[in-house]
Amino acid sequence: MIEAGAPPQPVSFRAMLAVLLAGTLISLGFGFQLKDACTSHAWDGYQYRHSCYNDVYALYFFRALKCGRFPYVSGDGKDVAGPETCSNPRFDADLEYPVGTGLWAGAMARLVRHPPPRGQPADANASADGQRFFRANALGLALFGLGAVVLLAAMARDRRRVLLFALSPTLVLYGFHNWDLLAIGLATGAFFAFSRRSDSWAGALLGLGAATKLYPGFFLPALVAARWRENRRMPWSLIGWSAFSFAWVNLPVLLLNPRGWIYPWRFQATRFPNFENVWYFVYRHFGSSAAGGFWWKTYPRLTGLLSGLLFAAGLALLLRAELRRERVRPFALSLGILLWFLLTAKVYSPQYTLWVIPFFVLVEMPWQGYVLLVATDAGVWFGISSYFIAVQHHTGDPAWRLSVTEFFTFARYAVIAWLLWR
Repeated sequence: MIEAGAPPQPVSFRAMLAVLLAGTLISLGFGFQLKDACTSHAWDGYQYRHSCYNDVYALYFFRALKCGRFPYVSGDGKDVAGPETCSNPRFDADLEYPVGTGLWAGAMARLVRHPPPRGQPADANASADGQRFFRANALGLALFGLGAVVLLAAMARDRRRVLLFALSPTLVLYGFHNWDLLAIGLATGAFFAFSRRSDSWAGALLGLGAATKLYPGFFLPALVAARWRENRRMPWSLIGWSAFSFAWVNLPVLLLNPRGWIYPWRFQATRFPNFENVWYFVYRHFGSSAAGGFWWKTYPRLTGLLSGLLFAAGLALLLRAELRRERVRPFALSLGILLWFLLTAKVYSPQYTLWVIPFFVLVEMPWQGYVLLVATDAGVWFGISSYFIAVQHHTGDPAWRLSVTEFFTFARYAVIAWLLWR
């Protein structure tokens, strides 16, 4: 794998950047139209049939944001018990994402929410507020996506490759599915700062990214190894600013409400592997009702432990292999770490593939890998959507649709493994 440089380009940077931004706006426009449809239609299967389901809009209602409660601060660190109504005190604002995401979501919810008149339920305006919430988030996420494109263009060896991100079907499907464009923008900013030898900014942006979606923190060992190899000195400013910015986001929430702060970590440790994941299909084929206690109580924690150990072992091997080279390739190593995480993690949420797409700009991987990754990932999305329609609305054979999802899931794993091998 060859990393990006920045040799002279036959087309001016400004002209190419205008093309790239226009392409990104087109993709984001399609993505917005796709997901915004869910804010004005009943969720009677429409959200899966039309691929407009997204966590941003859904969690406004399912995590008490509609009630004016703030993530983590209003939480009690426990799962919701009872009806999801504002009159239920156990329907609180615990959110399963790192603090940076929750602070963003909470701020957006406060920005768009119209408190109801006195005597009305707290969620009396929830429908209109929820639509405004999604649209305000989409605007902010779009800015982070556009910012990532500008930075990728500045780093790319061949700026035409930025189109792989700007026009990606994955960006259309998942750009507004969750809040991952925040972390993508921050991680790309960290790589840009690192390439310009601004280790303090690189560390600060990595720490903010990790506080938002965790995975940018996986890149810190790669950047540290690259800088250490250059002069055999530990890059303490990179490490220190990463730690500081991560703590700057997390520490106030931890001190204000420890139970709310710990909830995302406890949730992820105890959640069952999601459908689009090898760990789930182990359960599907080997689980049994006779051992239900093991599968529903022990297996989630066991898979978390095993996936963590596998990831740590693979990370060590990747670092060891890279340090044997004459020059450490920070972007290629970061990609390897990310791909290994996707292969071992007990949760592979739909939008995770979007994390990989910028690396097709920074690291010159074969175009076939891009096509196969995008195609198999789309197959997983449409497969699991059809499964949910069958289960929740009793249309079609759910077992067959889950088998289709399984096929594309393992096909996607094969593509990821191939990319890692290269």
